[in-house]
Amino acid sequence: MAAPAKEPRAALAIRTETDPRRFLDLQRRFYVGDRDYVPPVTRAEAWQLDARKNPFFGHAEVGFFAAWRGADCAGRVSVCRDRLHDEFHGDRVGFFGHFEAADAETAAALVAHAADWCRARGATELRGPVDLSTNNRCGLRIDDAGGPPVMMMPHNPPRYGGWLEAAGLEKAKDLVALWGTSANLDRKRIGRIAEHLQRRSQISLRNVDMKRFDAECDVLWSLYERIWERNWGFVPMPRDEFLAQAKDLKQIAHPALLHIAEAKGEPIAFALAVPDTNIAAKACDGRLFPFGWWKFLRALKRTRTIRVLTLGVIPEYRRTGVDMLLMHRVTTHGEAAGFNACEASWILEDNKDMIGPLETMGFATYRRYRIYRRSLA
Repeated sequence: MAAPAKEPRAALAIRTETDPRRFLDLQRRFYVGDRDYVPPVTRAEAWQLDARKNPFFGHAEVGFFAAWRGADCAGRVSVCRDRLHDEFHGDRVGFFGHFEAADAETAAALVAHAADWCRARGATELRGPVDLSTNNRCGLRIDDAGGPPVMMMPHNPPRYGGWLEAAGLEKAKDLVALWGTSANLDRKRIGRIAEHLQRRSQISLRNVDMKRFDAECDVLWSLYERIWERNWGFVPMPRDEFLAQAKDLKQIAHPALLHIAEAKGEPIAFALAVPDTNIAAKACDGRLFPFGWWKFLRALKRTRTIRVLTLGVIPEYRRTGVDMLLMHRVTTHGEAAGFNACEASWILEDNKDMIGPLETMGFATYRRYRIYRRSLA
């Protein structure tokens, strides 16, 4: 008796996705059964992908695409050409991000689609995964340590790296995350170092005043403009974009984790950390309504992990130890507020000026993320 004939596999179709919430929720089907997966809080994240709400779209052209085999989603990808990136770095880079694929064939098709889209808009290099900008989630996790990601950090199956390399991509840069806990940070030693540095430098530290948040954002913005230089992949945010991101983060901010350093009465550096909201996102399965808000807020109160999002020092005060002073303050104030673990991420793999002080404090590199590239010339 002849075996039954197999139905032919449906052809792959890549189509534009216009609904930000639908595009974000497509990710869920690729992580069924993955205990470490954290679903997106779609209602809270969708504004980032909405041209009507995110000022980023004022200087960037963006596309969102989903790959389909019949009625089944086989993958998705975002693409971006950012005018500010080109002007700042003097190159022509196109980015792909929000990458998911069910198999190697779909991965190759999505990369080819992203390359064609970016090339048609003048790009000479494709780089990713980068969710629109390096100010957002970026990199493909390549370590094998396991465990769920912290907020705004990537999570993906290990096979994605091989699929991207098979599609002609190669390493551009690795990003690292460092981990420290109350148990492995040498409090007494770092306290003595911090006291010596503060006495020698006459630098004072203060918390961001949440009651004057708008005014404090102006202080942070003025520092931001002076701090950031042409670090690899960095794209400066215009003021309206910076303030939009700050307003978004205010919803989850904890006053013990936001700090400004001053010298001679003038701001010179800042450190911004936030509670790990991924624990809360998982508790409500990314659904805030109808009862998800309660689950989210209840879980957020129980989180004991923070992520240091950014730490910056103006050029005149670099290598004075102010970065260690700020990290010491974040971790000590955080511990007093009930947090006992901290991820500092992400950091360029070759940024020894940042990694060195963290290692001195007792932090250790524990995760690695890769951004890939391919020439489009």
